[in-house]
Amino acid sequence: MKYYVTMEEKTLEIDITDAVATIDGKQLAIDLRSISADTLFSLIVGSSSHEVLLEGPANALEVTVGGELFHIVVQDEWEYRLANIQRKDKTETGETTVRAPMPGQVLRVEVEEGAVVKHGQGLVILSAMKMENEIRSPRDGRVVKVHVVKADKVEQNAELVTIGPVDAD
Repeated sequence: MKYYVTMEEKTLEIDITDAVATIDGKQLAIDLRSISADTLFSLIVGSSSHEVLLEGPANALEVTVGGELFHIVVQDEWEYRLANIQRKDKTETGETTVRAPMPGQVLRVEVEEGAVVKHGQGLVILSAMKMENEIRSPRDGRVVKVHVVKADKVEQNAELVTIGPVDAD
């Protein structure tokens, strides 16, 4: 399974398969075992052994390794994609095309061409991996074009809605 771990403003892509972790393209043999409840673990990376203490909620952890404390945020692939599509800087001029963060099926289109939308307003409800994901507007503007309809199947990065300035005709 692929995870994105953010620590000190740096994000690492970690793919874990069986006893191998691929961290930003580098493969490492790992063995992670619980020592006490769900907070203290034994981690073997290659031939190095570490005790790892985890505290906090599942996605924002305080991790202590070798007496050093690290604050990390852990997201799976879907959480990371959704967070990043919502997080992009606002573009106040020109047109912005909102794209699908993952493959899925359109459950609902919540806007029509010509509608004025606000930053954060829902545009499309996309079903992916049995979850409903609300795709929101990254900026204030006017809907220039709706590229999808209900029940469309879309690939990752497919165009969903194009938004232009409010004064666009």
